[in-house]
Amino acid sequence: MTANSNPPASPSSSTGNFTVVFLLVVVFAGAFYYFAQTSVDEGKNLLETRSSRGGLAVGNTAPEIKAAGWIDGKDPGILAGKVLVVEAWATWCLPCREKAPEMVETWQKYADRDDVIFIGLTTETEGSVPAIKSFLDEFNISWPNGYGATETLVAFRANYIPSAWVIDKKGKIIWTFDSDEGMSEAIEKALSQK
Repeated sequence: MTANSNPPASPSSSTGNFTVVFLLVVVFAGAFYYFAQTSVDEGKNLLETRSSRGGLAVGNTAPEIKAAGWIDGKDPGILAGKVLVVEAWATWCLPCREKAPEMVETWQKYADRDDVIFIGLTTETEGSVPAIKSFLDEFNISWPNGYGATETLVAFRANYIPSAWVIDKKGKIIWTFDSDEGMSEAIEKALSQK
């Protein structure tokens, strides 16, 4: 028979070990809950950001509209005191192709007015001018379209395309794709403002 060299654990040391393990479990569980909840909250915020596709929100002052160039030299001219409809788009964007007939239909309602200006903007460069012209011709789009408008579209926070904004005569954004009302309703509202 061999002798056991380790003395049996005393009841007080077992209780001490249990207390330390219990405290460690509580600390780790609390930390896990905290980080899990933080991740969930961040995930909700991320989802809210992703579900919002309107870009620069209603109530903000619209940024200055600039582009590297304008297709066929159709610079929109003086914009102060006019209702603006600004659209961010690209030739390679399938949803832009799908939305184009609706934009043309809305534009046709206001084509004879000189106080409503539609403006298309793309980040595409001068090298894309033939593709841009082809897109515009395909959908009979004749309002001013600027290329190389990256700075302006970043200022509009155009993270999704197509995106559009209706801007009132005072330069305030009154409609985006996130708005409840339709674009035409927003244009009418802007026109009725004094």
